[in-house]
Amino acid sequence: MSTITIPSRVDLLREASLTICGRREGKTKACNSCLRKADAAVRLARGAEQNRDLTSRLADIICGSAGQPCGTCWDKATTLLLELRG
Repeated sequence: MSTITIPSRVDLLREASLTICGRREGKTKACNSCLRKADAAVRLARGAEQNRDLTSRLADIICGSAGQPCGTCWDKATTLLLELRG
């Protein structure tokens, strides 16, 4: 019988904040700004509602933009959604 490991909220926030901050070899912690963004992003991505604008909303949170996220933040939002919804 196999067991399914469900990540804790702390693990989700840590992984999400690293994705938002920009993963790279040797990096183990995200900055405080990205930690705050991760909480909003996880709540949004793991929420009950499916929203077709979810990627753009996450990209805005990550980029801190007012509707004009950069390409890098779009990529991070897509990666984050795949990690959290997958």
